[in-house]
Amino acid sequence: MKHRTGHIYKRGNVFWLQYRIEGRVVKQSLDTTDPEEADEKRKKIMRPFMAADLASAHAIVESQLRSAETKAKNATDDAHPPLALPDAWTAYERAANRPDSSERTLSGYESAWKRFSAWMNKTHPDKTFMRDTDAKIASDYAQKLTSDKVTNSTFNQHIGLLRMVWRCLAAQIRGSLNPWMEITKRGVKKQQRAHRRRTITAEQFDKILAGAGTADLHDLIFTLALTGQRLVDGVMLRWDCIDFKRRLITLSPRKTARYGKEVFIPLFPELADLLQKRRDMTAGEVVFPDLIAEYQRDPSIIAKHIQKAFKKAGLTPKENRPGIKRAVVVYGAHSLRHYFATQALAAGIPAEIVKRITGHTSDAMLEGYEHIDAAMIGGLAAKLSNGKPLAALPAPDGDILERVKAAFKKMNNKNWKTVRDDFLASIAK
Repeated sequence: MKHRTGHIYKRGNVFWLQYRIEGRVVKQSLDTTDPEEADEKRKKIMRPFMAADLASAHAIVESQLRSAETKAKNATDDAHPPLALPDAWTAYERAANRPDSSERTLSGYESAWKRFSAWMNKTHPDKTFMRDTDAKIASDYAQKLTSDKVTNSTFNQHIGLLRMVWRCLAAQIRGSLNPWMEITKRGVKKQQRAHRRRTITAEQFDKILAGAGTADLHDLIFTLALTGQRLVDGVMLRWDCIDFKRRLITLSPRKTARYGKEVFIPLFPELADLLQKRRDMTAGEVVFPDLIAEYQRDPSIIAKHIQKAFKKAGLTPKENRPGIKRAVVVYGAHSLRHYFATQALAAGIPAEIVKRITGHTSDAMLEGYEHIDAAMIGGLAAKLSNGKPLAALPAPDGDILERVKAAFKKMNNKNWKTVRDDFLASIAK
């Protein structure tokens, strides 16, 4: 019967009780530093076991363990309560692991969150914490979006946001599962095909430049097409990012700035000439000071100017497609990023290098850029047969290309900085 009386021991100044039931060792704090009080608590705890058979004793242990776990959980919740729904959006904005979204994108996310939050307040006012949202509630909200007749795109954006918020805040939510993972997005493949932008040819690119209207817009379009960067990074380009001697542009894309990610872009001769002329005429720290001022007033203005240049080139920026309620954007500033990737791949630059230049993280992101049709291949063959590079993007030097390939083969997670620095030093000679 000794195993049913338990024994007392000390942890620091506090007395603890240890006893064994059916081979299970149970330890619990007696929450006292007084030996006499500890012994009284031991007797009180062990009294039920003295009279019980082994099966009953086992049940008592289970009950006491569940009670102890509940008590510990409640104590934790009292000291550090799980994330409440009203506090969730502020917590998401501050989360270090959330995607680095533009102000415009973040504003759209916030609108979607407010819609869900308002629905929760109306239909489940008793659900205070985020972990109270279970799979049934998630399914009900998905049904609500469907009954409101939102488009597939809007439905997927809302569900995608809620998945992301729950994922990023999982530690603060302290829930078991992400309830939104069970919701199936609607028409994803169809939407991806429908929203894929059209490629542009070298001849069309020349027409777009001709329709730019202003020198600033012309130079910006040229810069975007020869660097493969997003509109905001082209507009905000600084002179200290451009190394004319080493023929290199180094910048941190706004989309991944929170993670300190840098991209290294080759400074092709045509772009170097254009930027050098601007450098001789432009004072200050930025390449496009007037465009920055315009962009900061309204980020959509520059994009609209670029779309006008596409229109003048005979390319309609938007078009209606079967099964899609709203007109789909098929040409615009992002098309210039597509143009760079497509031309680079066609010129024989390895996809891995194109990814490093553009800042893409997966091969799948480049799939939409490989729109190399028969006309483009024919035009490329004609240019190469005359010994000329591509109309806008110069063909890479063969030796440089081999050295780049060799550098990437040697590169790994530990030595990439050393390999990069050695390679950049070698091409600067």
